[in-house]
Amino acid sequence: MDTTSSPKIRWGIIGCGQIAHDKALPGILNSTNAELVALADPDPARLDRAHAAAPQAGAYARPEELLADDRVQAVYIATPNHMHAPNTIAAAQAGKHVLCEKPMAMNAAEGQAMVDAAAQAGVQLMIAYMTLFNPAYQAAQQVVASGALGELVFVRGRHSYTIQPARISPAASWRLDRTQGGGPLMDVAVYPTMSLRYLTNQRIKNLTATGTTRRLHERTDFDSVVYSFLLEDGTPGVIEGCFTHSSSLIELEGTAGRLELRGHITQAVAGRLDVSVHFPGQRHVGQKASHEIIPEGLPHYYNYLREIEHFSNCIAAGEEPVSSGRRAVAELRVADAVRESLRSGQRIEIEW
Repeated sequence: MDTTSSPKIRWGIIGCGQIAHDKALPGILNSTNAELVALADPDPARLDRAHAAAPQAGAYARPEELLADDRVQAVYIATPNHMHAPNTIAAAQAGKHVLCEKPMAMNAAEGQAMVDAAAQAGVQLMIAYMTLFNPAYQAAQQVVASGALGELVFVRGRHSYTIQPARISPAASWRLDRTQGGGPLMDVAVYPTMSLRYLTNQRIKNLTATGTTRRLHERTDFDSVVYSFLLEDGTPGVIEGCFTHSSSLIELEGTAGRLELRGHITQAVAGRLDVSVHFPGQRHVGQKASHEIIPEGLPHYYNYLREIEHFSNCIAAGEEPVSSGRRAVAELRVADAVRESLRSGQRIEIEW
């Protein structure tokens, strides 16, 4: 659709912490089809900082006050994980479209309640998987869709970053608290789980999980979670999420080639895709291709800008967004299965 002739969608931000201030806020301010009209955060310092960057927006200490603002059509929710469901449901009941940060919710039951609330209110719900708008990731999608890799025979996904408890601010302490949606399963493993689902167009059929604590003893339940699985078509794979080292990797192995995508899961603009393919019957690689993002050539909030523009377009056109809540419940069902496997030590079947 032509966004230049359409009215801009009016946005509010609930939760003005780091990701909202550094990425989503400039994404809204620089988009072609959105404008920022309201901000809400209970912390005066965070709210003042965000308001200084967007002085035209109304500033509210409580989410309810923002949701009562008739100017607001859509909200970006960037509160701690355990608040996503109540914030989203309240926004939907107030008639606001919702872009909610990942992970969508604490579990699949909460996620479905969010989907139901949006459907009952007739509003759109999208989960903020900003990596879907990363150019290197989109190039990977094109490679897979082309069939160049042949039949997939193995998939891998990893997203990890190092957490140093002494450097975590009180506002971010929830990242180590399982009861608030912290830990590597919900904070980081959700990204490769989502990435592989979109790349393969397959959901996980069953899995076995292992959790360990190597660096954060007595600070969190697990600082590393690994699960092996089978996709719906029987393709095997493994996913890793850790707080012990920094690494972002997606690998797809096919009968005709392989794909490696590094560094695309990041708030920054980064990522490199490497593809190698061989001619049928030949042992050696016949072709190689690469796609690399040059950070200096794109704004640091690029993925968030495209995410905001996509959702604003969907709101205006009445179309389902690429990462709708309905679709994103899949990651929560996987997370539920991982938790059950960690508890029981058994392989868990996921019913779809």
